[in-house]
Amino acid sequence: MAGCDSLFFGAFGVEVDPAPESWAPAKTIAEEVTANTQARFNFQDRMSLIIASNASANLIEMSRPTIEPFDIFSPKAQERSQAIATVFGGSQQRAARYTNLPADRKEELLFAINDSRGNISTAALLTRSPGRTAMIFVTPPHNKADQDRGAALIRKAMTAANELDAVLVQALVEPLRSEELSMFSAGGMNPIGILAYLELSRIRRPHDAVKSAPAGVTIRSWKTNDRKSLEELLEATYVDSLDCPGLAEMRKTSDILDGHISTGIVDPKKWLIAEVDGVPSGVSLMSEIPVSNCIEVVYFGLAPNARGRGVGGYLLDHALGIVQDGGGQSVALACDELNHPAMRLYRSRGFALRLRRSALIGRVEK
Repeated sequence: MAGCDSLFFGAFGVEVDPAPESWAPAKTIAEEVTANTQARFNFQDRMSLIIASNASANLIEMSRPTIEPFDIFSPKAQERSQAIATVFGGSQQRAARYTNLPADRKEELLFAINDSRGNISTAALLTRSPGRTAMIFVTPPHNKADQDRGAALIRKAMTAANELDAVLVQALVEPLRSEELSMFSAGGMNPIGILAYLELSRIRRPHDAVKSAPAGVTIRSWKTNDRKSLEELLEATYVDSLDCPGLAEMRKTSDILDGHISTGIVDPKKWLIAEVDGVPSGVSLMSEIPVSNCIEVVYFGLAPNARGRGVGGYLLDHALGIVQDGGGQSVALACDELNHPAMRLYRSRGFALRLRRSALIGRVEK
């Protein structure tokens, strides 16, 4: 499965940071897996090791009173640009994505803490995302005091996320940034997986053995007036999923589908349903992302009855063939790196690893 229900990909296309960054040199998935063979144990254990190194000094007990020792405020209009730049470590280039947009409390919330001289030292930006979610960005910490301020801002943003009609708040962090991971954990957000962001820059046609359909398998385009059946199919693909397990249970399927539809430009020809013996059992949702000039795999998943039968490979080849016939744009996706069957499938089709991010989420309390 790809996309982690599109929560951590959204309209960024192949960008997962708030502004474009240079891709690392492409690696094949095989090269990446080889380089990480000693890290193949449970994700929660790995994340615990990363966070535990700072836990005794850095993590705040969630049971302690919620009174914050910091004066958190919403920056005034004239302070907005400075606050957003502070969110991104002072990088005006990274902040430009948001400072160039008009302030809109229906789309963003901004919180900050001043230092002893009255200057903004730490800030958090919460932006509305499709499907009743929000993305949070916080000033990267350099020490324990930074972590404490950042955690306080995260908690503040979590309590205010209702104003953006969000039910989940999400964050992406480079996996080796232990101080930042600790800060988000202290703020009440939980790690759910490490995402591999993959790209296929040149589509290659499958060999003849893959072209033939598995027995009883047919593929058709999604009918835009049949939303109910697509929601039911999505729910079927979540059963025993290896892609960010449990994430789908934290939102209504209708919200998840809204998020998929809001990601890029939907072309029903690229939204495919695989049927096994007449029963919808697989789904591939690809949308065009104009800002990145690429096609994004918004979601790719199989119901249990379709797994291990060659359905996924056949469905992916069919979807990539449509992209190739339409001009051959590059194709990007995000996948939980512990979803080994999916990673093997993408590797076999030529997808290359571009970067990795730890995904964290927090549930918004009503």
